[in-house]
Amino acid sequence: MSLSKNNKRIYQIDLFRFIAALSVVFFHYFFNGYLSGLSNLNFGQTGEIFKYGYLGVDLFFIISGFVIPLSISQKSLKKFVVSRFVRLYPTYWLCVTITFLAILFFGYPKFSVNPTQFLVNLTMFQNYVKIESIDGVYWTLFIEMKFYIFIIGIYLILNKIRTFKIDYVVYIWLVLTILNLLFTDLFLFKILNYFLVLEWSSYFISGIIFHEIYKFGLKKKFAFLLTISMIISIFKAASNAQNLESIYSTNFSPVIIAAIIFFFYLQMFLVSIGKLNNINSNKLTKIGMLTYPLYLIHQNVGFILINNLENYFPKKILMFFVISIMLVLSYIISEFYDPKISSKLKYQIEKFIKK
Repeated sequence: MSLSKNNKRIYQIDLFRFIAALSVVFFHYFFNGYLSGLSNLNFGQTGEIFKYGYLGVDLFFIISGFVIPLSISQKSLKKFVVSRFVRLYPTYWLCVTITFLAILFFGYPKFSVNPTQFLVNLTMFQNYVKIESIDGVYWTLFIEMKFYIFIIGIYLILNKIRTFKIDYVVYIWLVLTILNLLFTDLFLFKILNYFLVLEWSSYFISGIIFHEIYKFGLKKKFAFLLTISMIISIFKAASNAQNLESIYSTNFSPVIIAAIIFFFYLQMFLVSIGKLNNINSNKLTKIGMLTYPLYLIHQNVGFILINNLENYFPKKILMFFVISIMLVLSYIISEFYDPKISSKLKYQIEKFIKK
């Protein structure tokens, strides 16, 4: 395997991202909110329908495995770091600020925040210094950040040791992922898990393999590696569901979980072999751009809206209204704020680097 040289945008990925984000939104609003004490609205059986929406995060990680190696291979290391920074931080800063202000002025008693927490959260490294995230959804950014650092490390190794191929990275990473299942409690694997995200690595590995299939076509080694990765992903997802059962006091079907994970793999596989080209439209870009701000801002800000308006609207109308507000706000951020701020920030950073 070699990291990518294909510049063609795959618009189906934008659609998948949006669906994944929306599934997480529905999970939080209709299932998690009431059971976690973030909302007073109990949706009963409707909540049961959306309780598997949290698995949208798993799809996010597969997609990251697909697109990030492609992104870094098309740029120098500096350009990759700059592009990731301006892609992630401007929107993140705005969403953190909006969430902070919403909690500060309207969040009591279910939500609380302090200025120190806000300032540390702006770095996106709050987990490293054991400061609580202003919004619980930020935990995935911690995982993504570690993946980026890992990929940057691999990029440096590949540039220094030309005979070291990305094949070896996938093989070694997958073996460590399997060993982590067997020796999770060993101190060595706690350290490795922290730096190599072994808890979620099967998804990132799968994404890398899907991209290799997209470039080079399906080969036996890809099929073998994907099968192993998918089995691990299903096993991990089922194990995580057991923890959720104790938190929410409800059952999560391992069969349904396995079916959802299989569907994620199937749709990414179909993209990889070009079977979904009929929906590869650039019109999906706008939808894809909604994903990041929607994911960042929907939970606490959404629940604050719900909690302050619950006495004025029927439940279903209120949820339609709040979801619509979140989508409109995400559109405003992605369409009018992010492009301008990101381009200006990128220009200033590149200007500084050239000095």
